[in-house]
Amino acid sequence: MYLSEGIFLEIPEGSSAGDLPACLGFEPEKVAMYFIGEARVEFDHPLTEGDVVKMFPPITGG
Repeated sequence: MYLSEGIFLEIPEGSSAGDLPACLGFEPEKVAMYFIGEARVEFDHPLTEGDVVKMFPPITGG
């Protein structure tokens, strides 16, 4: 998985979007939404080679 300019992350085959926080060293509860490309996906969405994944934290305010 490509993280940024020249940085890649290898993840186990069969991983889902919801597995990424642990691979990156933080809790899954810190992610409210996952996107692959421009499409919103659920945490159990399977990842494939070349996916561009975006993770967004919960938003609070008022």
